[in-house]
Amino acid sequence: MERGMTADQVLRALWRWKLLVGAIVLGAFVVGAALVLGQSNVYEATSVVRVQPQRPGEDMVARTVSELVEQRLLTVRQELMARPVLQQTIEELNLYPELVSERGLEAAVARMRRDLTVRVEGESAFELTFAHHEPRVAARVANRLPELFAQRALEMREEQAARVTRIFEDELAELSRNVTALEARIARFKVDHMGELPEQLEMNMRGLERVGALMQTKSEELRVAEARRLELARSRNSADSEAGRLEAAEHGLAQELVAARSTWTEDHPEVKRLRQELLFMRQRRKEAESLQWVERQERARVASLISSIEQEIATLRKQSEAYQKRLESTPRQAHALGVLQRDYEVARTKYQSVVSRRVEAQLAQELELKNAEDLFHVVSPAGVPVLPARPDKVTGLLIAFLVSLGLGVLSATLLEMRDDSFRDGDQLKARLPLPVLAVVPNMQGKTEKRVLMPAMGGRDGRGSPS
Repeated sequence: MERGMTADQVLRALWRWKLLVGAIVLGAFVVGAALVLGQSNVYEATSVVRVQPQRPGEDMVARTVSELVEQRLLTVRQELMARPVLQQTIEELNLYPELVSERGLEAAVARMRRDLTVRVEGESAFELTFAHHEPRVAARVANRLPELFAQRALEMREEQAARVTRIFEDELAELSRNVTALEARIARFKVDHMGELPEQLEMNMRGLERVGALMQTKSEELRVAEARRLELARSRNSADSEAGRLEAAEHGLAQELVAARSTWTEDHPEVKRLRQELLFMRQRRKEAESLQWVERQERARVASLISSIEQEIATLRKQSEAYQKRLESTPRQAHALGVLQRDYEVARTKYQSVVSRRVEAQLAQELELKNAEDLFHVVSPAGVPVLPARPDKVTGLLIAFLVSLGLGVLSATLLEMRDDSFRDGDQLKARLPLPVLAVVPNMQGKTEKRVLMPAMGGRDGRGSPS
């Protein structure tokens, strides 16, 4: 039967079951102490790493690594707990050889995650603590892990800087090909449309004006030559008539001279006169024929001159039409050339910008390599621990003692609560509806002492010793 117990009852129960309680407490304490003392010592080694980035201002050199090295502290625990870092450490330092041989490398990595503690301190430092049953191994691991973290962080930053440089180089090569192709297109366009380019507009206008002036001059020359040819045509008729008249007169005088010679001698005055007139007439005829030949030559020259002027005028007209066509097509070609030149200027500007960015990226990459050694600084390297971090055997023994003591108290209490025997008159009065007349104490070999308990339900309600 279960019932509540007061503190006095618990103390009396402990006293009553003192031998059993002592045995339970002693046995539990011995077991607990054996468990505490049997645990192997675990040593913890701690190292503190501080991030000290050294880089020039962004107004001097543009930064190509997008992630600041301080930002890696936000994920330093995840990176140090990652499998690659832990696996490399396990393989280098030969950690957990029994666990690796029995359960594989994955189990060793999981075990190392439990033994590793990473805590960020402030904004530019982190603390790494590793626990192991061998103090030297704990110190080596605590010192090696920051080196691996720094090495991976620097490799990632260097790779990112190199990747940015390669991206700029690839983009620069593509832009160079584009700029070269646009330059070739512009050169070919200028060759194909020579004379129709915008920069040749003024030249074409001046050429058109010059051809117009030449055409006007040649037209005036043609008018003069036409007038000369008309004049020569009119004079030819008169010259032909004069030569014919002189030839007829010469023929008449020759006939008269032949007739006179048949009649008279050579010394005759009539014969002399006719002979002199015939010579004079013949001279005049020759002069008329010579003049006619000169006029014929002049007419041929004038005709040739007119033909030459007409050809020149036709050539000038063609030139004028060509200039006019160039002037008409210049706006269209100017638009097409403007589009090409605009694309070329955009590509050229982008090319120059990428060249500048590539130089900055190369400089930033060199600075990353130079400042790599100074980015991570071990403020406090891990030393070989002397005292174990756990277990706390003194506290463990104290806890074992308290637990054993609690087991003893609990055992005494349970035994007392399960015991249905009456220990004193109060229990009897509480359990039975009958009055208690007397209580005989348990003398247990001691000197007899009798006590008369007060009778319950007496007439006067009092008892008397007997």
